Amino acid sequence: MASDLLRVAVIGLGFGQYHVRGYQACPDVVVETICSRTAATAQRVATDYGIAETHTDYRAVLDRKDIDAVSICTPVNLHKQMAVEALEAGKHVLCEKPLGLNTEEAGDMLESARRSGMVHMTNFGWRFNGSAFRMKSLLDEGYIGRIYHLNARYMMGYRASPRKEHSWRERRVEAGLGAMGDLGVHLIDMTRWWVGEFERVCSLMHTLIPERPAPDSSAMRESELEDACAFISQMQDGIQAVFHVSRCALYTDYIHIDIHGSDGALQFQFVRDTMQASLKGGQGLRSSLQPLPVPARQDALSPQRHFVDAIRSGGEADPSFNEGFCVQQVADAISASEEKQTWVAL
Repeated sequence: MASDLLRVAVIGLGFGQYHVRGYQACPDVVVETICSRTAATAQRVATDYGIAETHTDYRAVLDRKDIDAVSICTPVNLHKQMAVEALEAGKHVLCEKPLGLNTEEAGDMLESARRSGMVHMTNFGWRFNGSAFRMKSLLDEGYIGRIYHLNARYMMGYRASPRKEHSWRERRVEAGLGAMGDLGVHLIDMTRWWVGEFERVCSLMHTLIPERPAPDSSAMRESELEDACAFISQMQDGIQAVFHVSRCALYTDYIHIDIHGSDGALQFQFVRDTMQASLKGGQGLRSSLQPLPVPARQDALSPQRHFVDAIRSGGEADPSFNEGFCVQQVADAISASEEKQTWVAL
């Protein structure tokens, strides 16, 4: 790079505002421009964060020669086209999850990223949580011995009200997945990162609220995607795993993951009310779970900081589009299992 200053753009300003904040916390990084489909949204966010330029057409962002990198935070159906065009325009790309609508799209994005030589990253943000990173280190060290089984839950209630307006998150053509795309892909990525690959899955998906009010009328619209999903899996080395995700679970807002092994157990928990993650562990046959210290991490404070550091070092970002592709394979197998009402091998 000719300058130490990194110029970035954010496309999509729902969750994209988290990306703006993440970049603005990085040294020598400036958010040059932002893009939203509506001018009013773009201008409001620009005013809130002190950003000089806004666009409603993402191609105007990609045409800027001085933009080094982009975050893509749009509905899922737009990820592939935007990411491929950004890579071809010589931009590094950080893309929200799930990477694509399906494995084919995610594979095309990965191939394009590898061909471009640009830095590419999927925003599985839990990899940058201190407690999650410590869990990974302890498992790698053999803290609990041979891993026997895993139980993971991601329960939230943000779509629990039947009065919640119908949105792109209920439309298959735009979201691809429901609760699995919102929440489940995070659990898939975390557990792959911690203990290894999925070998086969068997799932049960439910659309708990079959229709929701349209935002622009009194009519009701069909919800095409699952609000909750439970699935079991056999993972590598015979690990038995049970998962449950929901976006209609009242009075819940947490991630809870237990991993048990031959020599002990580890427990990861995040409670959104306090925005705190905790880690507990225990070793031996007669021990009990106790809080474990989580050292402060200085190497990767946020996904955006990791992405920026990879660009500056000329290295690879992790999780890359490859991890997004692998997670999409598992998610598609889960959907196929529901459709076929049987186990699906990966």
